Amino acid sequence: MFVDACAIISIISGEDNAGDYEAALLNAEAPFTSALAAWEAIIVLSRPDQLDCRYTQSEAVVTEWLQARHIELRSSSNPREALAHAVAVAENHGIGKKHLSNFDCFHYAYAKASGASLLTTDKLLRQTDVETLP
Repeated sequence: MFVDACAIISIISGEDNAGDYEAALLNAEAPFTSALAAWEAIIVLSRPDQLDCRYTQSEAVVTEWLQARHIELRSSSNPREALAHAVAVAENHGIGKKHLSNFDCFHYAYAKASGASLLTTDKLLRQTDVETLP
């Protein structure tokens, strides 16, 4: 299962739906994420309305959290395929406000290229052809 940035942020910041995502993680075999998803989580969590800290401090929180949950940080096994999936989902669903973000497109692409489900809070990603959890 690919763990996207929204799920990481939800659990770390204790959002209302965090328990559902944590439960899905507990049942996942070999969960993984990308450096891009971790970077997005680091950026968001460093904001004043989140952890209000430096990027390096947020990085420490995110990497420790990933390690504690045995979530592997890895690259795509086929970058060309992942890129093609990111382009395709952007074509189909759009990029920008009220559409997918650039990050969303790559979270989708990593899951799709790996044949994995996607742990996400994003409603638009739930409208794609990748299985989403919870």
